[in-house]
Amino acid sequence: MEELAEDGCEKVTSQPGASHGDANGEYGMEYCALHYYSPEDQAYYLSFLSNVGGNGPDGMKFCVVPRAINELNRKSYILLGPAHNHPHNREFSRPDTGKGRPLGWSPLGTSRVFDRETQRVWDRELLVFYRERDGRCSTFKYNYFTRLVYALRDGAWVSIGKAEGQYGRVTLFDGQEWLP
Repeated sequence: MEELAEDGCEKVTSQPGASHGDANGEYGMEYCALHYYSPEDQAYYLSFLSNVGGNGPDGMKFCVVPRAINELNRKSYILLGPAHNHPHNREFSRPDTGKGRPLGWSPLGTSRVFDRETQRVWDRELLVFYRERDGRCSTFKYNYFTRLVYALRDGAWVSIGKAEGQYGRVTLFDGQEWLP
């Protein structure tokens, strides 16, 4: 999963307009995808990117997350969650963290699922990619079940905060920041 997150950040944030300061101006545009697990390959994948989206009536950027995987070569897969870039900042938005949604919600249904084939419980998570001004890629994830926020640092997920309340406000843990 960590390798997928690192590679995904590079691929997604290199799309036209996906990072601040390029062709689409300071606020850029978002690209969405799904990340999933293939039991037969025992590997994680990122779906084709969707650039369908724009700016909402409130000015918030959005992209439409694909609802399914059209992968003819796979017998089965487990949808783990959406992924998208933030062209303008690295932090999760309140809609990202379930603003106004009941606990246990995810855009793909329940936030925790059991898969019979793998005999494993899977948490659904959101991946967010951000290209720093110095060119580095930062990847973050939000666990819809635990509501924990993680940063990928040196190839490992580090818990840096938690979303709280009905508005999904992220509170960082003592000594943690969005950047190391």
